Amino acid sequence: MDYEFFKGFDPKIVDVVKRDLPFWHSSDFRLYRERTRLHILALVVAGEGTLRLGDNERQVLLPGTVFQVWPGNRMEILTSPEHPLCFYSIHYQYGLLHWSGNKAEWHGAEGPLPCGDYLPGLGTQTMDESFMQLHHIWHHKEVGYDWEARVGILSIIMHLTAAVARRRAVQEAGAAAMIVKAISHIKANYRENLTREMMAKHASHSPAYFSSLFKKHTGFSPIQYLTRIRLDKAKQLLRESQMPIKQVAEEVGFTDSFYFTRLFTQDTGLTPSHYRKA
Repeated sequence: MDYEFFKGFDPKIVDVVKRDLPFWHSSDFRLYRERTRLHILALVVAGEGTLRLGDNERQVLLPGTVFQVWPGNRMEILTSPEHPLCFYSIHYQYGLLHWSGNKAEWHGAEGPLPCGDYLPGLGTQTMDESFMQLHHIWHHKEVGYDWEARVGILSIIMHLTAAVARRRAVQEAGAAAMIVKAISHIKANYRENLTREMMAKHASHSPAYFSSLFKKHTGFSPIQYLTRIRLDKAKQLLRESQMPIKQVAEEVGFTDSFYFTRLFTQDTGLTPSHYRKA
């Protein structure tokens, strides 16, 4: 989470809106903006619909979905009379305020908040109540409402970033467990003709996603890690046996002894024969 960003986050609320059945009846169940001019942070509380920004694919809006829109986007939200969408949205502008000693610098900003622009299933009862309360504060406009509204949006963003952090922690834990399982699989089967596709299939992920996660957690691609395991096993055999080089290569999963020798030399700076004598 970009805590440095949120430390300087300085919002100015322009409006707090509830889009429900009366609004959709008046707009033929379509909300369209050729070019958005404000930041929008919204929470779906009921109904069904879709959101499309620019030329991106449509995203499904269901209860519990948090979404953002920021200036300069073409936006279209669609819903139906059968399941009319209901969401609260905060329309605001913001800048970043940074203090250096007793001096402050303020910079305008255009992009979305760095916590995800489409977050299905992230809403909670606390977040629902916070949006409803902010809507109430804004439209009743009692004494001090602007200060209360500012506290309200900051509270919502605090809950949102905490929920995003919890979700990412769960996802990271799941990914870490998957990588541990993949490493165990590699160590148990390094003699086999393992490919990236085979390892990804064992982990129940696409090759590209599996490789990305594996490198993020280990610093190596799956094939690089497999090669490292094989070379470590080869070093052990070279130290502890008089097995011919060709047989050593085969024992650790290499079908081509010349390729094995080249990789081994690149890794150690010594040929297998010289390593054995070192």
